[in-house]
Amino acid sequence: MKFRTLELNNFRQFYGKQEISFSTDVNKNVTLIHAENGTGKTAFLNAILWCFFDITTDNFSEPKSLLNKIAKSSGEHSYRVTIEFEDEDLAVYSATRSTSSLGTNVFKVFKLDGDSYSEIPNPDSFINSVIPKDISKYFFFQGEGIGKVAGDKGGAVVKHAVKEILGFTIAEKAREDLVKIKKEYQNALANADNTGEISQLQKEITRLEDSITLKERHREEAENAIELYEGKLRNIDTILENSDSNVVRTLHDQRSRIESRKRREENLWSDAKRKRITLISEFATTVFGFELAGQAMDFIDEAEYKGTIPSPYNEQLINDIISAKECICGANLNAGSSAFNKIQSMLRKAGDPKLESRVSKARSQLTQMRNDAKKAKREFEENLKQLNDSEEQIAKLTKELDDLSVKLKGTSSLEDIRRVENERSALKQKSAEANRALGSAESSLKREEVELVKHKLDMSKMTSRSGDVIRFGNLVKASEAIDSVLKKTLDSTWSDVGLRIIEKVNAQLTRFVRQDYTAKLNPNTFEIKLIDREGRLVPTSDGQSLLLSLTFISALIDYSRDRRNASGQILTPGAVAPFIIDAPFGVLDNKYKGHVASAIPESVGQVVLLLSSSHWEGAVEEGIRDRVGREYNMVLEESSDLNNKMQDSINILGQSYETVRYGCPIDRTIIEEVGSYA
Repeated sequence: MKFRTLELNNFRQFYGKQEISFSTDVNKNVTLIHAENGTGKTAFLNAILWCFFDITTDNFSEPKSLLNKIAKSSGEHSYRVTIEFEDEDLAVYSATRSTSSLGTNVFKVFKLDGDSYSEIPNPDSFINSVIPKDISKYFFFQGEGIGKVAGDKGGAVVKHAVKEILGFTIAEKAREDLVKIKKEYQNALANADNTGEISQLQKEITRLEDSITLKERHREEAENAIELYEGKLRNIDTILENSDSNVVRTLHDQRSRIESRKRREENLWSDAKRKRITLISEFATTVFGFELAGQAMDFIDEAEYKGTIPSPYNEQLINDIISAKECICGANLNAGSSAFNKIQSMLRKAGDPKLESRVSKARSQLTQMRNDAKKAKREFEENLKQLNDSEEQIAKLTKELDDLSVKLKGTSSLEDIRRVENERSALKQKSAEANRALGSAESSLKREEVELVKHKLDMSKMTSRSGDVIRFGNLVKASEAIDSVLKKTLDSTWSDVGLRIIEKVNAQLTRFVRQDYTAKLNPNTFEIKLIDREGRLVPTSDGQSLLLSLTFISALIDYSRDRRNASGQILTPGAVAPFIIDAPFGVLDNKYKGHVASAIPESVGQVVLLLSSSHWEGAVEEGIRDRVGREYNMVLEESSDLNNKMQDSINILGQSYETVRYGCPIDRTIIEEVGSYA
């Protein structure tokens, strides 16, 4: 999408009809609009959002009062914004939103073909297919209103933005709706069962599902809290590492080494705890059956000693001799003879081969059990020793860390260090509490998830009784299957998105700054930090935060462009649209302003910059001048006389232009073209 023209009619400061043409040139792709504070930069940006989506930015004052005040006092009741744009195939469209004298909000989109035009049905859906509403704020961007991607809450801002660019919003809303639909089916299923068994089971399933959802939220909260506390701890450690005091640096270095040793011991202790569970599972039968195994072996040994096991004769052999009527020595055996009767009498003492085989196996197993018992004793003793040794080491190292913390807090003439150290101790405690909460939530989650699976299997067996029970049971299963597909799609998409985003951020960062800075993203919290060439955190001043925000927004736009042809019925595709920025450079230092200004037109196909003189003069003008295709000046017209007021003006390419005029017929803002270079 590229903007061609925008027309304002009685919209906020813009009385009457005001029109602007945008540069669509590939090389001179910047439309520059000069506007001092209060003239209408923010209103201009919001006119675009209102036209396309009937929304405004959060910091837009009086969003319900869009009609120009002069027009209103003159008895006019309607206002309108029209945007003409072209798509990637160069087809041209005109979108108009207007409010009539009756207060009716009307939105229409037409496809233009020379002098003819045709109305697009379902204009809201059409515009949303060109540029999805959820991601529009990243293209039509208010520099002073964007949430910072740096800082304690930066990760939440980044995560939310990435989800919107990916089109997660609709899918996640669909999952919420599915939960409600499923509960309706579950209630209907319970009511369709005459026995009451399904109703009771359904109550338990609902309880478990609600509990699991709550615990998943608690787990996420605990994970976010841990990352927040650990991030603050890393910042504090950076302060201590870079302290001007040799004593502080030495003590902190000692502590870092001891903390590393303590973590190793804690890992060894955790491994030993896990091994104990494995040992119990592996040797439970051996340990608890050891005494019984001894008694069984004593019985077998005694029977062998007495000759009852094994039997002196084999039953199968005796039967074969009698059946063949021939002794193994070759002599004939006739029935009734003394030899025949003697051999036949041997059957009473003959042993069953199957029984002998079982005894042999039992002996082998009992022998193995005795050997395992010795092994179990040895491994349990080693495990217990490892646990005791680790616990002693952890206690010892904890004491050393406490002593070092006391020394750091007592460092003379370093009040800031004492404050930082106290804060560090508090964060350590909070992090430990969050870790315990996380462990508790995960343990409870696993237990309830297993229980839920069992109940659902029982429910599946019960829902094969009657027509209504079967029908509602199938509807419950269908809603769960749809939710599973949605969840799987979201999870698989999200699994590698962090790596892609940080690659985009770093690609943009090389254009925006000249220092050897790289961005690092925490994959759990999505917090982005600037890192210098030594791997140290760059302090997040207001300027650095804004720089990182602009870098991130540019990366999002680039990522959205990559996804413009994404297919599928769950996630919405990306978009290609103009980057329209109101007051983007704010508190940036001059060295950054020029770099960012020159980099943005290289990263985006069409750029519209709304700049006051404080944002534009100097480095910014030098950075973008060669890329400017169209240039405008917003002039504030005042009906009051000049008197002692200052006559403000702006210098553009050596020529002076008024930014305010006095003694005009009415109060309004007009847009005047000051240059066309494409």
